[in-house]
Amino acid sequence: MKNISISQRLFFLLLVLAGLSSCEDVVDVKLDEGQTLLAVDGWVTDQPGPYTIGLSTTAPYFNNQPAPGARGAEVTITDNEGNRETLQEAEPGKYLTQTLRGKTGNSYTLNIKWNGEEYTARTRINRVPAIDSLGIRFRKGGGFMDEGYYIYYFGPEPAGVGDNYRFKVYKNDTLLSKPQNLIVAEDKLVDGNYIGNVQLNFEPFKAGDKVRVENWSITDDTYTFYTELQQQILNGGLFANPPANVRTNVFNRNASGRKAVGWFGGAGVAAREVTVTE
Repeated sequence: MKNISISQRLFFLLLVLAGLSSCEDVVDVKLDEGQTLLAVDGWVTDQPGPYTIGLSTTAPYFNNQPAPGARGAEVTITDNEGNRETLQEAEPGKYLTQTLRGKTGNSYTLNIKWNGEEYTARTRINRVPAIDSLGIRFRKGGGFMDEGYYIYYFGPEPAGVGDNYRFKVYKNDTLLSKPQNLIVAEDKLVDGNYIGNVQLNFEPFKAGDKVRVENWSITDDTYTFYTELQQQILNGGLFANPPANVRTNVFNRNASGRKAVGWFGGAGVAAREVTVTE
């Protein structure tokens, strides 16, 4: 029962409930919980640290509790200039840098020693263009749009194919994190052009809301990771494609071959803020 979509889970549970309500026999459903894997979530940017590397373990399928933190790991980050830092565990599974500062153009290697295994991941920080301005427009409700204020992006796209971006939108200091808020783009069709009138929110803001938009320059493989993640999150319904594992850039250096999941990324960050007014 691993790697099934939300709709398939609901369908399976409805069948089980229907079966239990129509008979007196107790059905004991036992599922293979699978191998416990290390899950990695961490970033290095060109903004001041500290940077956080989150380590947890994958939880059983029907476990509604948060994934337990991977405690007691030895976590280091090294850059191509020879700088190396050992991260400190601030709380279970949360490892923080102290002095490391990311730099555009540099590459970074994450190394993790945990539970007898050694994992590694690599990334780099790419250039990021400035955000010229954020447009605000009021739109009346109709069709698929609710009435309210919508935010639009304006800014240059540097010449040279190979730039990829993730746009993060914050409402009153809270990141909008629904599936439709995962906005990523590549420059293959717009290389070197000025970008304007790109709508960044799908649920409206109201007057008085503070809006922060961040443009994260991401690597090619990070862009592919996010597009695969989007496909899996939005993949549902009767005619959904078979679920598949999303890629990872975290690899085990030991002969055991025990896999990890998650992502270690690097990004340059440009930001702009605005307050919605009537």
